[in-house]
Amino acid sequence: MSKFGTETIIGKIVEVRNGEKRISRNYTYGYISLRVLVGFQYYSVLVAISKLNQYGFLPKVGQWIRVKGTLSNDKEGLYDASISKVTLFEHIEKPQ
Repeated sequence: MSKFGTETIIGKIVEVRNGEKRISRNYTYGYISLRVLVGFQYYSVLVAISKLNQYGFLPKVGQWIRVKGTLSNDKEGLYDASISKVTLFEHIEKPQ
């Protein structure tokens, strides 16, 4: 994997954390942070809350997802690799 680049992952959501947000009558701001298990490796996925309506579902623990975005590798085992600037985010059935 490259240090920075576009990557597509398929994995299972194991943790959902809400970032800062402010909800007004018409708009929601902020992000949601997902911890996704892909094989034996964890990824952190940052998704803008304002885009969740475009994706058509609310992420929950146990769901399988496909995500495409910008990859940043882990830092010597201190942090999970992360996906940001998400361009594809969809709920899928568990792969066979």
